[in-house]
Amino acid sequence: MDVLVLYASKHGHTEKVAARVAAAAEAAGAVAHLRRVAGSPEEVAPGDYDLVIVGASIHAGRHQREIVDWAVAHHTALALVPSALFTVCLTAAEETEEARATTRRYLDEFVEATGWTPWKTVTLAGALQYREYGFATRLLIRRLMRRAGRPTDAAHDYDYTDWDAVERFARECVGMAVEPAGLSRG
Repeated sequence: MDVLVLYASKHGHTEKVAARVAAAAEAAGAVAHLRRVAGSPEEVAPGDYDLVIVGASIHAGRHQREIVDWAVAHHTALALVPSALFTVCLTAAEETEEARATTRRYLDEFVEATGWTPWKTVTLAGALQYREYGFATRLLIRRLMRRAGRPTDAAHDYDYTDWDAVERFARECVGMAVEPAGLSRG
């Protein structure tokens, strides 16, 4: 089984998550093709794969534009193959009803904007990557984190990702792609 793991990453953490998804898919018996979305949305065609897993992070309340554009360009083809979306979002690290509603809204807005309804979705907690941020971003993030009671020491990065959940998601995606037609989508 050929699996496309397509992602966009601003500060590198979503790329790490995508790489772990690809590795877990390969451990589950698939051949994973890890690709960063770039340039024209037509560069990577979903129909060339048995399973498509797309990943993007949330910045300022929105998924990355290049992933949205790619999904818009391919929403019809994506409906014809098993497909999944993982979103990396720091809000997912919060265990509150408000945070869950916010991450759900991000997914709903993505589906509405793209016309693509993935077979499976997950929102994964991201990371505070102070050392990757530019000066202005670092100041803004520190201010927001101080209000939220999160770490503000910009000399360190803070990873909130549940890596077991990342691997479980990848295995579930591979599993849904090998189930008999009509039984995997629910």
